[in-house]
Amino acid sequence: MVMFRSFVPPLGALLLAATQAGAQGVLIDKSEIRFVSKQMGVNVEGRFRKWKANIVFVPKDLDRSKADLEIDLGSIDLASEESETELKRPLWFDTSKFPVAKFVSSSIRNVGPDKYEVAGALTIKGVTKDAVVPFALKKDASGNSLAEGNFTLKRLDYRVGEKEWADTETVANDVIVRVRMVLPPVQG
Repeated sequence: MVMFRSFVPPLGALLLAATQAGAQGVLIDKSEIRFVSKQMGVNVEGRFRKWKANIVFVPKDLDRSKADLEIDLGSIDLASEESETELKRPLWFDTSKFPVAKFVSSSIRNVGPDKYEVAGALTIKGVTKDAVVPFALKKDASGNSLAEGNFTLKRLDYRVGEKEWADTETVANDVIVRVRMVLPPVQG
């Protein structure tokens, strides 16, 4: 049995952090979507190298706000070519049939000072489930907005890690997704 790093796509996470992007866009080179899963009780960390977001964020009119995201599942980065190749196969992401994970928001709501939740539909490997992603917003010294949050995905809900990999003693079902989006100031 090949040991490799497991992961569930942080698409939902993307959505949440990207929601802050608004018309100003997302500074992709300064932003990241990371995840942590457990294999045989050991944390395995990774990220996605390629993703895109269509974001409109209007804090004073959240009904007009949206976050539509796509993650290239083939861009998974686990610092292990063997693990990355394995995760592209049919028992995991099956990237030949399902190359992209998608999140389409249905609502964004304020839940406290500089805290938001994005609700929507997350689709991974042809399975669509409702997802809610919390995030916090703050400014950095350059005036950029930082949207940061994390949430937990259940990989088996999306058929990620099937058959022999469905054993949660070997690969945990919970995958923590961490998102950090950097949004430039709106130019006026």
